[in-house]
This record gives sequence, structure tokens and C-alpha cells, in this order.
Amino acid sequence: MSPMREVKRSALIKMPPNRLFALINDIDSYPQFLPWCTHAQVLSRSDREIVATIGVRRGPFTGEFTTRNALEPYRRVHMRLVDGPFSALEGEWHLAPAGEGTQVELMLRFQFKNALSAVLFERIFAETVGSLVDAFVARSRALPPAEGAVVP
Repeated sequence: MSPMREVKRSALIKMPPNRLFALINDIDSYPQFLPWCTHAQVLSRSDREIVATIGVRRGPFTGEFTTRNALEPYRRVHMRLVDGPFSALEGEWHLAPAGEGTQVELMLRFQFKNALSAVLFERIFAETVGSLVDAFVARSRALPPAEGAVVP
């Protein structure tokens, strides 16, 4: 089995934590601004948890995975694997107020179930995860000031 891979990214986003938290949890919109996201479906949603499936196509990698996301409003989203091509997938979004914006950090650890998949797709998936923070920065800049203010 391949070793656990870890990806960390952070950015300062000029958006208050409540709006950024809402944007991160607007999973249904992911295909609109994540070029590698083929589909996204929320399976269940409450104030404290979202279970969702995301489809990914990037280069030769095509697949989908489901995560259970524990929510700490405006501060943290903790993701745990429910199903997918991984033996392990766990991550966190951390949000902290910073001046007129939010310091956001994404950390994701993953390990493919299949050793061949790990060899073929680990780098591609790590790059995909790494592009997430940049995509949310771009999305936050593209939204009008009032949009996304409603917290789910």
C-alpha cells in the first residue's frame, strides 16, 4: 500500500468568514467553478453535517468520492471519507478572521486503495487538491458583494 499523501494550501481571501464558510459548503455549485468537478450532489445536510459526493475528472483520473463533513460554523469543516477509490481521505478547512478578510487553510491527507492507482493518480489528485484554494480565491473575487451572504 502506498504511503499517506498530505497536501496543504492557504490563502488570505477578502471575504468575511461567514461568507467563505457558505461558499465552501455550497457543494452543489462546485461544477460551476471547479473545472475538474464533473458533478456534485449533497446527499444530506444539517446545521452540523453535510454528506456529499463529488465527481472528478482530471487528465486520466476519473472517479468520485463521498465525504461526511462535520461543520463548525464560520471556523472549520472536517472531511472524512465515506466511499471512493481511497483507503483513507481526511481533511480540514480552517477559517480565521484576518483584517478585512479570512485566512483560509486547507489540509487533506489521502491514500489510494489500489497501489497501481496510487502510482498513476496520486500526483494528479494532489495537484487537484492543491488547486482548490486557488479556485475558491478566484470564485470569491467573481461573486458580487451581496451574493453568498446567506449561510446554509
